Amino acid sequence: MLTQKNQSQNQSQNQPVSLQVNQNAADFPQENPDIPMSLENLLSPEESLVKTKRKTWSWRSLSLRSKSTILAIMIGSLPVLLTGIAGYLIADNTVSEKVKTTHTQATQSTADKINRFMFERYGDAQVLANLPIFTDPKARKIYSLAERSEILTKYAENYGVYDSIAVFDLQGNTIVQMRDGKPISNYSDRPYFQEAIKTGKPVLNPPAKSKSSGKVSIEIAAPIRDSESNQIIGALRTRIPVKVFEDLISTSADKDSGYKIIDAKGIIFVSRDKDVVGKPLREVFEGIDSLIANNKADSETSVKTTNGGFKLVGYAPTTELAGLPKLNWKFILTADEDVAFKALSELSFVFLLGGLVSAVVAGLVAALLANRAIKPIREAASVVEKIGQGDLDSRLAVESEDELGVLSSNINGMVEQLKYLSEAQQQEAERLENARREARAEADARAEEQKQEKELLQRRALELLMEVDPVSQGDLTIRANVTADEVGTIADSYNAIIRNLRKLVLEVQSATQSVTQTASDNEISVRSVSNEAVKQSVAINLALEEIKLMAESSRGVEDKAKQAERGMQVAVKVLQEGDDAMNSTVLGISEIRETVAETAKKVKRLGETSQKISRIVNLISNFAAQTNLLALNAAIEAARAGEEGRGFSVVAEEVRDLAEQSANSTAEIEQLVEEIQAQTNEVVAAMETGTEQVVSGTKLVQNAREKLTQISMVSKQVNSLVQSIAVAADTQTKTSDRIGESMQNIAAIAEDTSKQSEDVAQSFSELLQVAQDLKVSVSQFKVA
Repeated sequence: MLTQKNQSQNQSQNQPVSLQVNQNAADFPQENPDIPMSLENLLSPEESLVKTKRKTWSWRSLSLRSKSTILAIMIGSLPVLLTGIAGYLIADNTVSEKVKTTHTQATQSTADKINRFMFERYGDAQVLANLPIFTDPKARKIYSLAERSEILTKYAENYGVYDSIAVFDLQGNTIVQMRDGKPISNYSDRPYFQEAIKTGKPVLNPPAKSKSSGKVSIEIAAPIRDSESNQIIGALRTRIPVKVFEDLISTSADKDSGYKIIDAKGIIFVSRDKDVVGKPLREVFEGIDSLIANNKADSETSVKTTNGGFKLVGYAPTTELAGLPKLNWKFILTADEDVAFKALSELSFVFLLGGLVSAVVAGLVAALLANRAIKPIREAASVVEKIGQGDLDSRLAVESEDELGVLSSNINGMVEQLKYLSEAQQQEAERLENARREARAEADARAEEQKQEKELLQRRALELLMEVDPVSQGDLTIRANVTADEVGTIADSYNAIIRNLRKLVLEVQSATQSVTQTASDNEISVRSVSNEAVKQSVAINLALEEIKLMAESSRGVEDKAKQAERGMQVAVKVLQEGDDAMNSTVLGISEIRETVAETAKKVKRLGETSQKISRIVNLISNFAAQTNLLALNAAIEAARAGEEGRGFSVVAEEVRDLAEQSANSTAEIEQLVEEIQAQTNEVVAAMETGTEQVVSGTKLVQNAREKLTQISMVSKQVNSLVQSIAVAADTQTKTSDRIGESMQNIAAIAEDTSKQSEDVAQSFSELLQVAQDLKVSVSQFKVA
């Protein structure tokens, strides 16, 4: 074996014998069945040893000592590392869930706070709208506008969340507003104000930029009802700037946390980062679709923002509260993951440090034990390496009967077998080289024979092309020479194609002549049909104009009939109004007659009363005469009495004067009573005459009313006739319109027919030209 090795080193490139034999044997398959099939497998370890010397850095290139040390370290440290990793993962999951749960609870708590805040503000608007100073008419008169403004101002100052509170009438004009507020324009164009007035319910306007303040605000309008009539008399509007929400959230949110409130349209209207206000939520966070789709309180980690950072994002929608319209707001609470998971980072550092220390200690112990265990294997590997380098005299000492002893014995037997296989491989290589030379000679002879056959085929194909070349000039009488080889088959196919082409050309010539003759014969007829179609179209257009004139005339009749109908309707209306006036007149005259009769009765009673007064006056006159007579007698008796009766005489004189005055007054009263009786009789006579005249007037009005009724009936008949005329005129107009439309359709059809006739005539001309061109083209072929 050492002799073979020295010989192989003198060969080209100093390759080992086994490698050179493998290279020569790769060209041909193995044909000697006497050579053992394990030859290639026995040579593979030698190749591996050669490759080992190239120092390629791979797991196979490592020594057994290194491998055992690495494996021992891995076996010793992996359980510790896996235990640490498992503990870390469990702790990471627990802590992460705890952080997410706490973050979600904080988000939900803040969302509930916002919801309750809006519920209170919604209730404030209703409470203010129901204050007696706005609803009670008496209180409105007692409290001046300044006093009501002061009440609104104190309310806003106490709560500190409103920048404007105002009351408007139904037209949107400002009635009263809180003190120090800017003048407010008319509110009638605000949709939420109109809805509050229309529905009679409070309306919450979504966050929007206020027209009066220019700031993003939330406005609530509540209707004001009069406490007595329960009618809506105006509306109260409160305005909340969104800055209030920042103060509300800052009391519960950490200073390092970010927050955002999103309206029902997905637009951010409150945020600690002012640059994102007014932007859609999806433009600020790229990975928040799952939270929005679930629409429930939750948190998501590693949500990417538009600036490239990652955040812990808490999401919570506002809940529905009884008595508060559905807001559909969402609250977002964000935190930097480094801050939120700081405790988790510290825990991971502790796990990492403990795991590394444990792994190093376990690895060192395992490496020491492994080195002691593989020492016999290393000695065996050293001997095997020498054998692989060509030292076949090296042997392993068999000192035990365990697996290592069996391995040493097998290696010693392998060296002996290797000597025999090397000699057999050299012989097989020589045999394969001879076979390769013979195969090369046979391949060269076969290539020469194929070259000759190819040249013969090319020459015969060139002859065939020369034979059929006249066909390309239009000569269809040529036939190719048919031989017994492959080219003969192609020539026979050429002949069949030329025969079919000649037959086709003859048929095309015959068809071309027939088409040309037919087109020539029918062209004149088609031209005549086209001209007649044009004349028909002109005649139909003239008839269409006449029908249009008739339709216009029918419309004029219809218009006149409609005007007459409207006039008759007015006349009927006027007659109806006259009839109503007659009824009112009759009713008034009847009332006047009753009034006159009643007055006559009262005047008669007045006459009777004046007669009673006359009798009483006569009685008083008699009393006065008797009194005068008694006074006269008393004066006579007093004169008889002398000085003693002088006082009684004076009294009697005064009584007499009174009696005369009474007599004079009674005479005047009697004269007045007589005049009253005379005038009363005249009035009674005049009333009786008036009553008779009223009765006559009533009869005349009744006659006039009957005449008006007859005129109304005649007017209705005339109106009915006019309506019939109008309907007939309308029907005639519609009929004329339909006839006009029909004539227009006929005219359109005639015009289309004319155009189609011209197109057909043009097509016949083109067909004749095509047939002539085809005839010229076909004439180029030679068929006889």
